[in-house]
Amino acid sequence: MKKTILLFSILALLFSSCSKLERNEKKYLDGIMSDDYETSAQAMTEFTEWIKEDKSTMTYDFNLMREKLGMKIVDSPDGKVRCYSWVTGRNDTTVNYANVVQWLMNDQLVAYSGPIDVMLTGRKANLARQWSLAHSIDTIYQIDGPKENIYLIQESYINELGMSFSYVSAAVNRGLALKILPFCFNGIETAGNRKYIDDGKVNKKELIKWDAKAQELYSYMTDDNDHVIPGQYETFKFDKTQFVKLDENNTNNINN
Repeated sequence: MKKTILLFSILALLFSSCSKLERNEKKYLDGIMSDDYETSAQAMTEFTEWIKEDKSTMTYDFNLMREKLGMKIVDSPDGKVRCYSWVTGRNDTTVNYANVVQWLMNDQLVAYSGPIDVMLTGRKANLARQWSLAHSIDTIYQIDGPKENIYLIQESYINELGMSFSYVSAAVNRGLALKILPFCFNGIETAGNRKYIDDGKVNKKELIKWDAKAQELYSYMTDDNDHVIPGQYETFKFDKTQFVKLDENNTNNINN
């Protein structure tokens, strides 16, 4: 009898927790999707505050937001960094995104709302600099280190001329902040970020690759007409502290 009561108590607790997550998801979704800017902005702020306080959101699916908002969620392999991105508007050439980043450091949950690159670099957003705006956050690769893990965060965007870009930056937890590793890729902050024409044939999952065994990052290459060259990559070798670009003779041709 006691076991039955305990089982029902656990099930009731799980149901209550699930219901709360679902209720909050719907509440903030309705606010974010509001046509009123102030209402939408306030809902975004409250959503960020919620996921900063509730650790169960780190593993929650957010299926309703995925469906209705087109939200994309990517997680680091160790489950300590989670990035949310979704489209907020578009015109003939550009696509505008929103970013929310959530991470766990020393058992404390942190969340940030705004362009991820502004958070990583500490520099202000600038409409003239496309890197400083919110982008689609596509993948998080991870390098396990003896003292700290390095997170390779892949983003993509379309500029005002309709050209597509994809790139990776490296980030680490410092205190309670998630910060970029400066000059990590052969003296610059990112790998990739070549403009390319998205003709509908580009496999975006193939633009950036990380080979954990070889400790090499592969970034797409383009021809003189800004078309992606299938299977051809610029190679960066990780040497425990930074990525060193291999010379042109070591450019990789990868066929999967």
